[in-house]
Amino acid sequence: MRRKLIRQVKALVVDIRILFKFFQDKKYLRLSAGEYWHYWAIHKLTTLHLGRFPNLVTPRDYNDKIQWIKLFDQNPLMIDCADKLLVKEYAEKVLGEDICPRTYTSGSCFDELNIDSLPERFVIKTNHDTGTVFCVRDINDFDLEKVKIKVEASLGRVFGGKQGEWSYQHIKPKVFVEEFIGDHSADSLPADYKFHCSNGKVMWLQYIYDRNTDVKETIVMPNGHVTDIHFDHTMKPVNGFSKPEKWSDMLAIAEKLSSPFKYARIDLYLEEGRIFLGEVTFFPKAGCYLGDGQKVLGELIEL
Repeated sequence: MRRKLIRQVKALVVDIRILFKFFQDKKYLRLSAGEYWHYWAIHKLTTLHLGRFPNLVTPRDYNDKIQWIKLFDQNPLMIDCADKLLVKEYAEKVLGEDICPRTYTSGSCFDELNIDSLPERFVIKTNHDTGTVFCVRDINDFDLEKVKIKVEASLGRVFGGKQGEWSYQHIKPKVFVEEFIGDHSADSLPADYKFHCSNGKVMWLQYIYDRNTDVKETIVMPNGHVTDIHFDHTMKPVNGFSKPEKWSDMLAIAEKLSSPFKYARIDLYLEEGRIFLGEVTFFPKAGCYLGDGQKVLGELIEL
């Protein structure tokens, strides 16, 4: 009982501090009373994960700039691009070609999926959240009911509110099945080419591979220079990287897709000489990266 009371008092103190900071920030920022819940959610998030409030008046590091974007860069197009199904239409419109994995079937609930028509390997996803992804390597060897339960739970959940990630809350939840991208003769997942872009320019590449084993990360500049910057501390930093033959094409695709936004991360895959779009993300890790790498890279984002 006493511990519960202590937690409640601490939470109240944080809420009071957030309210005080809101009125202080209003002197410098375009904030209205109606935006307070969003402002509050962002501050509770960073307090929990970073142990501090974000600097929204003069943001310099990556985390603070992502929080600023949540509040002040609410481009309606971000809703369609955050939707893992609608972003495919956006990409085709912008690029003039379809670079997305093929969608086999989709629906508002799991039972609307046409499972009987699927190939041996495929991926099941929901369009409105992050993390609800099931890579099926053998249609005859996966637990259909277990996946269904998890998908239905995801479809019934409103995502993004607690993180201040407003765009996800406007997406109509759906489940879909798409093409499996990767070497069909191996169990490994394809490497991720995550291009972090600002105002239509690639600022850096976050190259991620060995997801099935010991996940590794390399930070690469647009000219192909490999840095010793460590961005995501849940991954092992590695300095090995060679520019693929399609490097210039990948840069061009990332910059075209990101051009309407102050910041966007464009996730691409390269398999058998073909470029695929994974997704477009505006708030990676909700803007809660640890370490000094996010401070260095944050300087590259222009608000």
